[in-house]
Amino acid sequence: MTFSGLSIAVIMGVMLIVAIFSGYYLYAALGGVALISGIFFWGPDVFQAIYFSVFKYCKDYGLLAVPLFVLMGQLLNQSGIAGRLFDNLSLALGRQRGGMAIAATIIAILFAATTGIVGASVVSMGLLFTQPMLDAKYNKSLTAGVIISGGTLGILIPPSIMLVFMGSAANVSVGKLFYGAMTPGILLGVGYILYIKIVSLVNKDYAPPMPEEELRKHSRSEIIIGCIVNVLPVAVVIFSVLGAIWLGWCPATEAAALGVFASFIIALFNRAINFKVIKNTLLETIKLTSMVYGVAVFGSLFVTVFMRLGCSTAITNLFVGLPLGKWGLFAVMMGTIFLLGFLMDWIAVCMITIPIFVPIATAVGFDSCWFLTMMAIILQTAFLSPPMAASIFYFEGVAGDRISTGETIRGVWPFMGIQVAIFFLCAFFPNIISWLPNMMVG
Repeated sequence: MTFSGLSIAVIMGVMLIVAIFSGYYLYAALGGVALISGIFFWGPDVFQAIYFSVFKYCKDYGLLAVPLFVLMGQLLNQSGIAGRLFDNLSLALGRQRGGMAIAATIIAILFAATTGIVGASVVSMGLLFTQPMLDAKYNKSLTAGVIISGGTLGILIPPSIMLVFMGSAANVSVGKLFYGAMTPGILLGVGYILYIKIVSLVNKDYAPPMPEEELRKHSRSEIIIGCIVNVLPVAVVIFSVLGAIWLGWCPATEAAALGVFASFIIALFNRAINFKVIKNTLLETIKLTSMVYGVAVFGSLFVTVFMRLGCSTAITNLFVGLPLGKWGLFAVMMGTIFLLGFLMDWIAVCMITIPIFVPIATAVGFDSCWFLTMMAIILQTAFLSPPMAASIFYFEGVAGDRISTGETIRGVWPFMGIQVAIFFLCAFFPNIISWLPNMMVG
């Protein structure tokens, strides 16, 4: 019995979704479906594909940036800079409503450019900011929304593990993706700050100003010096990574190594390095890197089998032949990614959609870098949208009983709306994404 490429694609898609929702780990679902489909539709040669899939990622130089960025973020989190910077910025903005929430968002933007890991960012921000904001009588839903959305920026603002992963999967320059994602990431942060300011003015009890007696304990010069002293180390790490890439000194992997060195020196100067810290940092780095590499290897096997059986070509021809036009196809693809984000984490969504959607996007005339950046923007919603909502789970782990699940979910919906608004803004004005990559490449 002969199966067409489209029929096999449907069979593999259904098998993958069933495996994921049956509770299997993502790498096992991808590898298992690829192996079963390969044996049945391809033959024994699928075992050779397994070897080449593992070998491909063992020698993928670009993916070396993943453990380095994870290590960099873990070291910087140990330095204690975020807590001191939050205290100083909260005092600097303390006389205005929402000042503490704005301070948290500014720090989230800064630290997004140093970590690239959502879990680490949300947990760190939750531990540092939740109790002070609640003590300052901030609305619980607003507190949760600010911390969760701010922590999620680390997956979009470079250096981002997701962008490294996407670039490797789609064979697109990681440096170019970094350039493209920078402006939308900053726009998201600015959008969050505007929302905080508006909601704190409309609902005056949501985010009250800091008590005057607390502000009088610190002089203006003391606050300004404190902000500068604690921003400088973060700026050094950001420049060591992004500056090295932008100035053409080295590509992303070497820049990640520079970032690790800068983070280690900063943590050393802050006396935050000891045997326990090094042990925990290395263990967390190994665990997260192993997860990313495991998914990458078996995801590559899935893509290899999928393409070898003609599934990718069949689906590309089907989509291109639909009477939807260029932007109609774009809407269908992005709508699919948005809906999958409600059900799966970003790695699963990327491994399923990139091998299918990127060839379609390039076939109808979209730039692959721009298309992947748009994917990254809309995947921001995947971290905030139940039932998956990884960022909500991270936050609830540190918030405990202080903020209920219902209050947390109510707090993230407005920030999801801002993410969708920025997505549409970048769709209507593509140069928001493309101007920086074009300028740097030019």
